[in-house]
Amino acid sequence: MDFKNMNNKELVLSFEKSVASERKMTAEIIRYIAEIDRRRLFIEKGFTSLFDYLTREIGYSPGSAMRRIDAARLLQEMPEVIVKFENGDITLSQATQVQKASRDQKRIKNTHLTPHDNRELFTQIEKLSQKETEQIIAHRLNIPVPKYEKELLHKDNSVTLTLTLTQEQMVILEKAQDMIAHTGANANWADTLTYLAKKELARRTHIRSPKNPKRAPKSTAVAEVNDGIASETSETIRSKRDPTPQALRRRYISQTIRKKLLHPNAVCAYKDQNGKSCDNRRFLQLDHIQSWSRGGNNTVDNLQVLCGVHNRLKYRSEMAINLKGLKT
Repeated sequence: MDFKNMNNKELVLSFEKSVASERKMTAEIIRYIAEIDRRRLFIEKGFTSLFDYLTREIGYSPGSAMRRIDAARLLQEMPEVIVKFENGDITLSQATQVQKASRDQKRIKNTHLTPHDNRELFTQIEKLSQKETEQIIAHRLNIPVPKYEKELLHKDNSVTLTLTLTQEQMVILEKAQDMIAHTGANANWADTLTYLAKKELARRTHIRSPKNPKRAPKSTAVAEVNDGIASETSETIRSKRDPTPQALRRRYISQTIRKKLLHPNAVCAYKDQNGKSCDNRRFLQLDHIQSWSRGGNNTVDNLQVLCGVHNRLKYRSEMAINLKGLKT
């Protein structure tokens, strides 16, 4: 397929059709695996388990194999779930989450989920994220919260830390992680916690300078006029060159406005042609709705919150319009 001859709309439509085809193919593979499992054909192939057959013979990674096995065994109990896989309403990861929770339920409480329980559960988790699915499963099955802390020391002196956070603590940490995403400390929780700890240590150990240090008198640049008629400060000279009001001439956005717009719950305001919002909480920036180059100012009414990606997209779009106007 030659992508170079496709415009943006054609490329996206073609991609979405391919994804739909991929879902149907995945659903078909799940049907095959379910039937191979039912007939126990992997034993004839020389393997003791379906998992071994899929990983060693077919070449799936352990995670991919397990997700497909969970989906296939769920299909045996709920044949109608295959339609949800094809439509993208349910993902293989969600099927694994439900099956794992079912196994834990049987191991901990000696009970199991009935097909009716599974149907209700899958109705609740349709089109949800992995995190949202985890929350619903934990609430629906009343999974107990493990409360423990554990440190595991490794031979290179690194440490694996396991701990349980309350919902409030997790929300606070996630907000902090979103706010510091621009620093690059968002790859994992270890980086985030280390960054926050360093900032707090620096804040507590920093030696502050006196509040009112003695300052040298400010020098004023003076333009000498040879005939001795007048002298002007540099500010007066700049004002004559640029009559624009100071509030509009300065591009710097005050901290008061920044804090007002970039509050902890701020999200990217970008929306696509269909009205779908970005809602990204990371790499947030302030953007001039009416661009600075076209006379836009720094008032709240002319500022919006965009993530870095969509801020650059808006800039490129404006530049393309400007260049098109120049050519015409």
